[in-house]
Amino acid sequence: MPDITTKTFLSNVKKSAKAIKKNDNICHSKALDRAARKHGFDSYHALISRHKSVNNGSNIVNANLGTDGVNDQYAKAQGNRGKQLNPNQKSSLIVVFNDDLKLSNYHYEDGKLITVIENFQTEYLDKGFAEEIGARQVSFKDLKHRYLEVPDYLEAPDGELSEDFLRRCEWGWNWGYTYIEFLRNKDNPWSIEDENQLVIKRIESKIGQNYREFFYLDGKQIDNHIGVEMSRRLDLIDAEPEYHPAIDGY
Repeated sequence: MPDITTKTFLSNVKKSAKAIKKNDNICHSKALDRAARKHGFDSYHALISRHKSVNNGSNIVNANLGTDGVNDQYAKAQGNRGKQLNPNQKSSLIVVFNDDLKLSNYHYEDGKLITVIENFQTEYLDKGFAEEIGARQVSFKDLKHRYLEVPDYLEAPDGELSEDFLRRCEWGWNWGYTYIEFLRNKDNPWSIEDENQLVIKRIESKIGQNYREFFYLDGKQIDNHIGVEMSRRLDLIDAEPEYHPAIDGY
């Protein structure tokens, strides 16, 4: 496996994704996932998670954390939630889907297996799926006001505060993903354990594991049970000893 800690490696993955997107006419998030799979990762998110775990330099703390009225655009883009969020809002769990998600359903007609491909947005969300499971679809306008963490592939270089970066942040939230949100009283906030249980019960039981491997808990991106399992498998791969002739008795 190549050295994933370098900026060159990540840059090459993104260039590969750009070519895949153009050649295969697919959305950017899917292209990133395909590019990551070429290097042995289940998804681009899994690649970025591993990159961060082996490179402490990637864990950059917001320089403005805890300050009032300083560099407001940067604070919003980076998720300075301590100062920007309404303290009276409810605890939020946001589940993420690819915006071009298609679901396969099967039934028999006259003894023949029939496969029906359905668009998740038009055949489920537009027909009240989110409300049926006690959630709601979240608009891009809502997300902008929440100042969620910027998706990994849109992270700005140190000190980048340009309008172009902010536009890319908007693009990353608005294009490529669909979001639904569960709310509960802030006195009883979501934990990683109960958000996994709820999503498995209300979503996976109906449409399978067709959501992304990360959620947003109160605006912070975290790995869900799918992401944790991806990381576990990668850890097992890393733990395997490299081949040496002595293993075969030579």
